[in-house]
Amino acid sequence: MADVLFIQENYFKKLAGVDGNVDWTKLESTIVMVQDIYIQSLLGTPLYEDIKTKIIADPTMAAYPNEKALIDNYIAKCLAWYIKAEASYSFKFAYQNKGIQVKNSANSSAADTDDVQLIKDEWTIKAKAYGTLLKDYLIANSTTFPKYVEYTNSGMNASKKNYINGIYIRDNELTDEIYRRTNFLNE
Repeated sequence: MADVLFIQENYFKKLAGVDGNVDWTKLESTIVMVQDIYIQSLLGTPLYEDIKTKIIADPTMAAYPNEKALIDNYIAKCLAWYIKAEASYSFKFAYQNKGIQVKNSANSSAADTDDVQLIKDEWTIKAKAYGTLLKDYLIANSTTFPKYVEYTNSGMNASKKNYINGIYIRDNELTDEIYRRTNFLNE
């Protein structure tokens, strides 16, 4: 299937607070990558492919109001922050014949790589938060979007849980004893 964008240029620039002079064509490969990796893992391949098919059939999505609302209210917001995060190094560096160059201009200076990483991490946190909202909405509306709960052997299944913290598994008697004592458990 052809690459289909889930977000329009003007809507992206409005949501993400990106300058109007940013070259959209330079972002398209990042958008496709973000959709294929992050958005598809949130939606699962069946719903992801269904939405792509519906965008191709009706680019305005007028015939698909539920999917349009899903894109506008959840997917596009998550997508915008992931695009900003993933494109941050692309805008700092340029691939040229001489190698990878740091971009610079007469009126501004390029951000330090540590600063770019800091802001990239911040944008990723926002993208994950919007991803959580998207998953919560899809779980609550799984009857409206039955392809969300559809399992597949030929693609990604939807990610339905957000695990932020690790899981602690006690692995020996000493740790078990320490656990019992610190949690006031008696045997």
